[in-house]
Amino acid sequence: MGRRMSAKRMEAAVRAYFAQCDGTRERVPQKGGGFAERQIPYTLYGLSAAVSLSPQEVLLAAHGRGQGEGPILMRGLVRVAGYLQERALLGELNATMAQAALKELGLTDGAEEEAMEPLRVVLDGEAEAYSQ
Repeated sequence: MGRRMSAKRMEAAVRAYFAQCDGTRERVPQKGGGFAERQIPYTLYGLSAAVSLSPQEVLLAAHGRGQGEGPILMRGLVRVAGYLQERALLGELNATMAQAALKELGLTDGAEEEAMEPLRVVLDGEAEAYSQ
């Protein structure tokens, strides 16, 4: 996208991105009581805009195929992934959507999808008679 920033500036930009998102957090009262928290979500595209790299460049660098900023960007991706998982566990994000986003981040190998195949139960004749 443009000229790469130094590792120090990139780390500051990553911190600033997450701080900006966290700064929008608000508590919203629920009808049945209690509160929900909302904020600008952490995303790959938001992170990439903060560091002036394309999403593809962020992913390549974070996974060790870029220059020296890989560890900084990987910590950012892991924070985005943690946010996605938390939202999915809290029911604020569809688990399928969260899984697709984690796959896009390169933080899953797709084995989770294979593990989610339907379970087939086959009963032999004796067990089938017993189950009735």
